[in-house]
Amino acid sequence: MRRMMISGVAVAALLAGTAPALATVPTGPARTTAPLNSCGYDVAGGSVNLRSGPSTRHASLGHLTRGDLVDVDRKSNGWYRVTLSERSRSGIRAGTVGWVAEPYLKPSTCMQLD
Repeated sequence: MRRMMISGVAVAALLAGTAPALATVPTGPARTTAPLNSCGYDVAGGSVNLRSGPSTRHASLGHLTRGDLVDVDRKSNGWYRVTLSERSRSGIRAGTVGWVAEPYLKPSTCMQLD
């Protein structure tokens, strides 16, 4: 999210309807991050903890195994927030949301069939 700063005079002009054009000034550097894989991720480890938060201090919700598929919507300090695409092999319900450490996931390969 970018924050904008405007002066009190500019606000008054906006409220009065007399402001020509409002220039915005970003308050911090723009962050660039690599996009997440839209095809989902595969669990790469033999038995991986699905955790309630992004660290080993958070409780385990269960175990994921190689071949389980997850979707990722957020990354935080080397952890991915994931949603199970389908029921895991260990029995965790599809749609369950949790966190997995980055080294235990690998991007799935997208395929297009013509």
